[in-house]
Amino acid sequence: MFRPGGYAFTFSPDGVQKEMDTATCGHCNSVLHIKPFMDPADMGGLCKQCMKFICPKCVDLGCTPFEKKLDQWEARDRALRSYGI
Repeated sequence: MFRPGGYAFTFSPDGVQKEMDTATCGHCNSVLHIKPFMDPADMGGLCKQCMKFICPKCVDLGCTPFEKKLDQWEARDRALRSYGI
């Protein structure tokens, strides 16, 4: 992978440590663990509309970036507060 989003260290109860690159799903904000030389299609894919990595569970759901979902939730909250709910 050319530009990972982060780096993860995982430990087992036996003390075995694994290190791997990570990326964040652009649609649901979950963390993806990336193996060396992994094809983006194998980890879920690359959304061609927002050009972000996505996880396997978001592949067939269409493009709804996480930031857009946050904006929708905030707008709903503002509307409910304005109604006194």
